[in-house]
Amino acid sequence: MAQIWVIRSGRLVADAAASEDTAEARVELLQYAKGLDAVDDPSVHEVLTQAEHATAPFAERLGSCVAGVVVLPVCMSRASGKVPDKALDKTSAAARFGFLLKPDALMLFDDHGICDRVIERLVADGVSVETVASVLRALLCAPLREQPELLTRVRDDLEVIEERLLEGRVRVDRARMMADVRHLIGLDAFYQGMSDVLDVLSDEASDMLGSDDRKRFAAVARRLDRLSARLESLQDYNLQVHGLYQEEIDIQQNSVMQWLTVVATIFMPLTFITSWYGMNFKNIPLLGASWGYPVMVAMCVVIAVAQIVVFRRRGWLSFGGGKERRTRRRRRGKGDDAR
Repeated sequence: MAQIWVIRSGRLVADAAASEDTAEARVELLQYAKGLDAVDDPSVHEVLTQAEHATAPFAERLGSCVAGVVVLPVCMSRASGKVPDKALDKTSAAARFGFLLKPDALMLFDDHGICDRVIERLVADGVSVETVASVLRALLCAPLREQPELLTRVRDDLEVIEERLLEGRVRVDRARMMADVRHLIGLDAFYQGMSDVLDVLSDEASDMLGSDDRKRFAAVARRLDRLSARLESLQDYNLQVHGLYQEEIDIQQNSVMQWLTVVATIFMPLTFITSWYGMNFKNIPLLGASWGYPVMVAMCVVIAVAQIVVFRRRGWLSFGGGKERRTRRRRRGKGDDAR
């Protein structure tokens, strides 16, 4: 059954008996399937049926009305508790609602309870509502309230990962890293879609909405632009953290290969000597001498020690010290940037 509210004396009031013939502006909330059956305009019906497969908000101006769909990112659906954890990676799991805005009526199509909660809060708080466009503006603003906290949480995750990498700990929470990447991608699509919706609603060439409503939607668009700028900086920061992670992986792999190279180099001349004296010839020097074996052992020890000394002087064996120096250098650079 549809829920109906009307605007009386600048307030939103529930009135289940209100009819379409009333002069009062009305807001109607329906379930998605039943709401689509009530839509007669084929163009509007076509726009609203795209909600099932939509991945970002969108809106279309259709004559004297505006129809659209608002799709929340999966990370916001999770925060609202409307989507189970096991469905977080499925596009169809994202919460969404559709709307059909006319000059004196607003139809909402929602199966997730998003619109119901916002409208009930408007009614309970006695918020001033002059037009149905004001109700739609409140619905569009509601998900934006969570954005600063969500972006801060993502940044905190990236800072924790960065600190672990700067400390030389390559084993970071990769699941958290990928979750943050998915959140940023989802928020980017959400912001772009919401920007398109607000552009349609605040279009100066549109005569469907009053100038005050267009200005209010333009103010929401500016708020969204600020969030988009912050998201862009987070995306750059995320790329830096992933670059640092890849750099640490490369350093670790290079360290392993360096150890293998040093060990192989030390044993290469020793292998040559043992192979040479393992040949089946009688007249090999020192082969018949009683002191030949000790001389060969001493020679092998001298060669190995000489190589270790040379490698040490060249810094090829200073793996731990090199890592400590890198860590100190990065921390010092980070402190300089902060100043």
